[in-house]
Amino acid sequence: MTEIQKLTKISLLLDILACFVFTFLYLVIPDIYIYDLTQWPFNDPIYFRLFGGTLLVLGLASIMAYFKKEWEEIKLFFELALMWLVMVIIINIFELVMLSLPVMSLTNTIVNTIIVAIYLILGIYCWMKQRG
Repeated sequence: MTEIQKLTKISLLLDILACFVFTFLYLVIPDIYIYDLTQWPFNDPIYFRLFGGTLLVLGLASIMAYFKKEWEEIKLFFELALMWLVMVIIINIFELVMLSLPVMSLTNTIVNTIIVAIYLILGIYCWMKQRG
């Protein structure tokens, strides 16, 4: 059994932080964040809450993973979280290419994509270090 490295633990803490911040924005106050602050042009009362819900689940799973001792206990979750990040980047790229968005929405999507890419790079690095 392989012990979870310190950098992977830090990565999980950062995941927890990001998940809960964005859970709040997308699940608790989506009307303020999405429509007022980012000026999202399309009205969909369900999508953003569903996205916030997936972030809540990932955040809770990250908390559970943080308290595990062995890499093998969290490996599958960690890989799932990395695949989720890849999918978010792909969806954001499609959003940027296919939708005509106001400047604030466009800026928000670009910033979120950069944040997700940083988390993905850190996650892949941790995953590779844990493997061997």
